[in-house]
Amino acid sequence: MSKYNTIDVWNKVFGSAQEVRDYTGRLMKKSACGNTRSQYHPTLDHIRPLSKGGSDVLDNIIVCHRDTNEEKADAFPHWTANGKRYHAVRVKGSRVAYDIIED
Repeated sequence: MSKYNTIDVWNKVFGSAQEVRDYTGRLMKKSACGNTRSQYHPTLDHIRPLSKGGSDVLDNIIVCHRDTNEEKADAFPHWTANGKRYHAVRVKGSRVAYDIIED
Protein backbone atom coordinates (compact mmCIF):
# COMPACT_ATOMS: atom_id res chain seq x y z
CA MET A 1 0.00 0.00 0.00
CA SER A 2 1.31 3.40 -0.94
CA LYS A 3 0.77 6.81 0.58
CA TYR A 4 0.18 8.08 -2.98
CA ASN A 5 -3.14 8.30 -4.80
CA THR A 6 -3.43 6.65 -8.24
CA ILE A 7 -5.15 9.62 -9.90
CA ASP A 8 -2.52 12.06 -8.58
CA VAL A 9 0.35 9.92 -9.89
CA TRP A 10 -1.49 9.42 -13.20
CA ASN A 11 -1.79 13.21 -13.60
CA LYS A 12 1.89 13.69 -12.78
CA VAL A 13 3.09 10.98 -15.17
CA PHE A 14 0.55 11.08 -18.01
CA GLY A 15 -0.90 14.58 -17.69
CA SER A 16 -4.30 14.91 -19.36
CA ALA A 17 -4.08 11.62 -21.30
CA GLN A 18 -7.28 9.65 -20.89
CA GLU A 19 -5.88 6.30 -22.10
CA VAL A 20 -2.36 4.88 -21.95
CA ARG A 21 -0.71 1.48 -22.07
CA ASP A 22 1.39 0.21 -19.21
CA TYR A 23 4.90 -1.18 -19.72
CA THR A 24 3.45 -4.59 -20.71
CA GLY A 25 1.10 -3.11 -23.29
CA ARG A 26 -2.15 -3.34 -21.32
CA LEU A 27 -4.63 -0.52 -21.85
CA MET A 28 -5.51 1.64 -18.85
CA LYS A 29 -8.08 4.41 -18.66
CA LYS A 30 -7.97 7.43 -16.38
CA SER A 31 -11.72 7.14 -15.86
CA ALA A 32 -11.14 3.67 -14.33
CA CYS A 33 -8.97 5.00 -11.47
CA GLY A 34 -10.52 3.70 -8.29
CA ASN A 35 -12.93 1.36 -10.12
CA THR A 36 -11.68 -2.10 -9.20
CA ARG A 37 -14.36 -3.72 -11.39
CA SER A 38 -13.13 -2.05 -14.58
CA GLN A 39 -11.06 -4.07 -17.03
CA TYR A 40 -8.95 -0.91 -17.53
CA HIS A 41 -8.19 -0.32 -13.83
CA PRO A 42 -4.79 1.35 -13.24
CA THR A 43 -2.95 0.70 -9.99
CA LEU A 44 0.25 1.84 -8.32
CA ASP A 45 3.04 -0.71 -8.06
CA HIS A 46 6.34 -0.47 -6.21
CA ILE A 47 9.00 -1.55 -8.69
CA ARG A 48 11.15 -2.76 -5.81
CA PRO A 49 8.52 -4.08 -3.40
CA LEU A 50 8.40 -2.74 0.13
CA SER A 51 8.73 -6.37 1.28
CA LYS A 52 12.10 -6.52 -0.53
CA GLY A 53 13.51 -3.26 0.84
CA GLY A 54 11.88 -0.82 -1.58
CA SER A 55 10.85 2.69 -0.63
CA ASP A 56 7.44 4.34 -0.85
CA VAL A 57 8.73 7.17 -3.03
CA LEU A 58 7.63 8.25 -6.50
CA ASP A 59 10.91 7.10 -8.06
CA ASN A 60 10.03 3.54 -7.03
CA ILE A 61 6.37 3.66 -8.12
CA ILE A 62 4.87 2.98 -11.51
CA VAL A 63 1.28 3.20 -12.74
CA CYS A 64 0.35 -0.15 -14.24
CA HIS A 65 -2.71 -2.22 -15.06
CA ARG A 66 -4.29 -4.19 -12.21
CA ASP A 67 -3.47 -7.50 -13.95
CA THR A 68 0.17 -6.49 -14.46
CA ASN A 69 0.44 -5.58 -10.78
CA GLU A 70 -1.09 -8.91 -9.72
CA GLU A 71 1.21 -10.91 -12.00
CA LYS A 72 4.33 -9.10 -10.80
CA ALA A 73 3.25 -9.36 -7.14
CA ASP A 74 6.40 -8.94 -5.02
CA ALA A 75 8.82 -10.38 -7.58
CA PHE A 76 12.08 -8.47 -7.93
CA PRO A 77 14.36 -7.96 -9.82
CA HIS A 78 12.95 -10.43 -12.43
CA TRP A 79 9.30 -11.20 -13.18
CA THR A 80 6.83 -12.19 -15.88
CA ALA A 81 3.77 -10.11 -16.76
CA ASN A 82 1.42 -10.29 -19.76
CA GLY A 83 3.46 -13.21 -21.10
CA LYS A 84 6.77 -11.33 -21.20
CA ARG A 85 9.85 -11.34 -18.95
CA TYR A 86 11.08 -8.12 -17.33
CA HIS A 87 13.76 -7.00 -14.94
CA ALA A 88 14.46 -3.86 -12.95
CA VAL A 89 17.71 -1.95 -13.24
CA ARG A 90 18.63 0.76 -10.78
CA VAL A 91 18.97 4.20 -12.35
CA LYS A 92 22.60 5.28 -12.25
CA GLY A 93 23.20 7.72 -9.41
CA SER A 94 20.00 6.83 -7.57
CA ARG A 95 19.41 4.59 -4.59
CA VAL A 96 15.64 4.22 -5.11
CA ALA A 97 14.79 4.73 -8.81
CA TYR A 98 14.50 1.83 -11.24
CA ASP A 99 13.95 1.36 -14.96
CA ILE A 100 11.96 -1.63 -16.16
CA ILE A 101 13.58 -3.51 -19.05
CA GLU A 102 11.98 -6.22 -21.17
CA ASP A 103 14.20 -9.30 -21.45
